[in-house]
Amino acid sequence: MKSKNQSYNIPERFLRQLWINRQFSALKLRTTDNQPIEVITTGKSNSDAGPDFSDARIRIGGVLYRGDVEIHQRNQDWFQHKHHKDSKYNSVILHVVFDVDQEITSPVTKSKREIPVLQLEKQLSASLRSTWERMILDERAERLSTLECYSKNQSVNPEIIQRWLTKLAMERIELKIRRYEERLKELIGENQLHVKEPLSQYGEIPFGLNPEELPAPDQKYSIDDFRKISFWDQILYEGIMEALGYSKNQEPFLNLARNMQLKNIKEFLDGNLSERRSVRVESILFGAAGLLLSPKKTMDTDSKKYLRTLRSIWKNNSAGYTQTRLNLSEWQFFRLRPDNFPTIRIAGASRLICNMVVQGLFKSVAIVLKNNEIDTRAKYRLLQSMFLISADEFWKSHYRFGEQTSKGITTLIGKNRADDIVLNAVVPITLLYARIFKDKDVRQSVLRIIEEFPASAENTITKIIDRQIIREKFKLKSTMLQQGTLQLYKFYCVEGKCSECQIGKSIQL
Repeated sequence: MKSKNQSYNIPERFLRQLWINRQFSALKLRTTDNQPIEVITTGKSNSDAGPDFSDARIRIGGVLYRGDVEIHQRNQDWFQHKHHKDSKYNSVILHVVFDVDQEITSPVTKSKREIPVLQLEKQLSASLRSTWERMILDERAERLSTLECYSKNQSVNPEIIQRWLTKLAMERIELKIRRYEERLKELIGENQLHVKEPLSQYGEIPFGLNPEELPAPDQKYSIDDFRKISFWDQILYEGIMEALGYSKNQEPFLNLARNMQLKNIKEFLDGNLSERRSVRVESILFGAAGLLLSPKKTMDTDSKKYLRTLRSIWKNNSAGYTQTRLNLSEWQFFRLRPDNFPTIRIAGASRLICNMVVQGLFKSVAIVLKNNEIDTRAKYRLLQSMFLISADEFWKSHYRFGEQTSKGITTLIGKNRADDIVLNAVVPITLLYARIFKDKDVRQSVLRIIEEFPASAENTITKIIDRQIIREKFKLKSTMLQQGTLQLYKFYCVEGKCSECQIGKSIQL
């Protein structure tokens, strides 16, 4: 007789495919304690540390829950993987397993909450073998990322592709402009002590090469409402922080910037312009970020000393902090290069913020853009230089607390991250400024910078578009074209909107 334990050999990656594709009988889903389950959304797949799926919506026993989903071969894997001791798993609402042990042990979070369990083996809607085969093929297709038009687009005119990518790049920038506009209105509303209205829903946006020609902000706001420079400094600060978050820590960085706003930091400094003011800013950012851990015996001497200094400053000044404090579990270090660790980025942000407090960074940016005596490349280099931060003191030898590196660290914010700040924060925010105040000098200056912005390093998406659509017809030499590839892949290729894509239309997909 075949041992039931052999079913445990099914790889977890296939179980994740079962979950993603809902290869189970939705009408019969029940927890191991017989509570009915309705899967509204399966959540977003997570390839980093933490639960397998985030932001799922599932109704269990008639109650709608929103949170994370963890998938294992067996129920006991929860404890073997020590998830019950990891706060990253505190938001798990359902534990999905292929099979359960004879003696069912309910998984629990670090916060001691029991988690419902769904056993998949009895819920499969097709034979196990055929389901596995289908999932293997789906996974292979996903890994290869072959685009729908790959076998047919060889003859597409390169001019059509370039024009389309340029248009999509402006579409991408416009989406960012709209996002910053909504945030600016939120800040104005908060300042006026009015109840915030829900974000407006935009219909089809008439994208083009001149985003400044789109409608100005709605009439319930006057031009005077937008004149307060602190609003512009705040959204630039938020944009900088989000860019520093790289791809894996954007959300906690943005939340940190909104919780600990520039006005709060200015009040905290209270005119203190000493050389050590960056350490004071570090203390409140690390404190609000939930990253000021207690010094441990295993830490090196410098880490212990520096942590004690930061913790002391935070303790003496945090009484008035009433906003949400982030948790260590919200920050990702897993599969990140050390120079992208959130700790070293927060250290860099602290020094940038000190510059914003003293100089007024948005005003400095506007002065550069309005200067008609220097050429576009000089303007770009000046903008880039505003966000370059050298490593100093403790951060010359540490990427995070407790781990001294033998390799010297030279920068806290280097050229690649500075470029990202200029492209994703400075460009859309200053274009929004130019639109609201009808400032043609700023608008033209920014548009010229976009056109001449150097290409950044390749990533997975640009490689796919380059090899499967461009196919050596031209080079992705500018960031404008690279931004177009990102928009093309995420909003057309992935969504299967070939009939709305100029490339798809030209080959009649």
